[in-house]
Amino acid sequence: MQRALLASLIALSVSACGSYPSIEEQIQIVDSPADVRVCKNLGEVSPVVPTGPDFDEALWQMKHNTIGLGGTHVYVQQVSQDWSAVRGIAYYCSPGPAADQRLVRAKG
Repeated sequence: MQRALLASLIALSVSACGSYPSIEEQIQIVDSPADVRVCKNLGEVSPVVPTGPDFDEALWQMKHNTIGLGGTHVYVQQVSQDWSAVRGIAYYCSPGPAADQRLVRAKG
């Protein structure tokens, strides 16, 4: 009985390890200031960068800089009208109801 329980616990713990997202995967990327309106601005995490072929590397760096600041979101701010240049700003958005506030007005 104890061996079966131990084997089940080991199998459960091994399967849980494989499905947990990495810290980098937990960083949310947003492109609207409305998405981070109730969050704390932690500062810029990239200079103005082009969104060309090497943008994946710049985005990766923005995420890692955000992790270093303890952030949860990267706001990719549009710098040029055609989105050919952006800058990254790190934000910390606390989990829970405060992070997803909606305005509700009662009639009367």
